[in-house]
Amino acid sequence: MTKNGAKEFGKAQVSSVVSTTADFLATAVVYEITEHVVASTAVGAMTGGLVNCTTNYRWTFKGTTRTKRAIAWRYALVWLGSIILNTSGTEWGVKLLKAFCEMTERGLTPTLTQVLAVKACIAVAVAVTWNFFMQKYYVYRKK
Repeated sequence: MTKNGAKEFGKAQVSSVVSTTADFLATAVVYEITEHVVASTAVGAMTGGLVNCTTNYRWTFKGTTRTKRAIAWRYALVWLGSIILNTSGTEWGVKLLKAFCEMTERGLTPTLTQVLAVKACIAVAVAVTWNFFMQKYYVYRKK
């Protein structure tokens, strides 16, 4: 990886931490109100996505030659994929956790902390394998 590539990757990770913080705060608020994993994860993902798109456009991948409209459409497609991956991954992770609790005869309902821990694991996997590469080479690519 080149020096500029490493710097860009580092900026993307800072942007990801900021947007993930917004995502997790929104998720926690909605989950505390509704106790609905899918709804809270989706709202969190939308919140984090808005923060991430703005931060990446203005700071991480600045210098792109694409129009704002082109970026918005491309980001929306990548973001949709990210929301689907994060939401379904978190839902399945929580289901596995719940099944494990039932299997051990504890019969516990996953707590907010456990839901956020599963969400964090999924978020890291999606950020590194999907978001960074799709944003770098598809959304903000410099021509």
